Amino acid sequence: MKYIDFENKNIVVSGGTNGMGLYLVQRLVELKANVIVLGRNIDKPELKELRRKCDFFTCNIANIEEVNDTFDQIKSKYNTLHFAVNNAGVTAPYSNISELDIIQWKKIIDINLTGTAHCLKREIQLISQNKNGAIVNVSSCAGLQALKMQAAYSVSKAAINMLTQVAAIECAIDRDDAHSIRINAVAPGPILGGMNSEENLAKNPEKTQRKLSITAMKKFGTAEEVANSILWLLSQQSSYTTGIILPVDGGFSSGKFN
Repeated sequence: MKYIDFENKNIVVSGGTNGMGLYLVQRLVELKANVIVLGRNIDKPELKELRRKCDFFTCNIANIEEVNDTFDQIKSKYNTLHFAVNNAGVTAPYSNISELDIIQWKKIIDINLTGTAHCLKREIQLISQNKNGAIVNVSSCAGLQALKMQAAYSVSKAAINMLTQVAAIECAIDRDDAHSIRINAVAPGPILGGMNSEENLAKNPEKTQRKLSITAMKKFGTAEEVANSILWLLSQQSSYTTGIILPVDGGFSSGKFN
């Protein structure tokens, strides 16, 4: 599938320094987009080559001052945005609600939900200057079906789904001299890489099998499969699609398989 929408377009990707976010950034560079990467660790050696091709900003999205400063710099340098992908997020330690660490809870909500909301606010302001703008939020299959011992993470991702849909209907038509923006989300299931690296999976075969068992397809997804879904939602190939939460989860959200 060819994507023709991204050449010379300005696109922000938060959480773009590792895992799915990094793969997406690499794809967008290949598609000749002007990629603006937000992350907490932009000086990693493995990013050296990519730093010549993208604009990197150190930004902890849980910090309101950092988000405002970063988007002020983006506005000053680029004036406008065309697309955005809100991928920054963290997972939570396994815990029953009766033993929940509220400090950990607040950290998860501050990053996954409040940080995403604040980025979304600033992105809408900049993207609404252009026609055919689009935003994709990265949610999770955990936001579609409850996962035990993952209250903070599941709640944060379920809230992102609702945030996505509220934003989508608010931005669905042109008004007040601003253009409409399509806003959608993807909800990945177990994806290879990051916490699901080959090394980590080999260390705990039982846990690996549990992750596989929640999917209908009984296999892990890949960063490429998630990126393809994000690119489709950003592109004009999905021009009549807004407010959806697209599962990329091997059938997890269709039912219970374990």
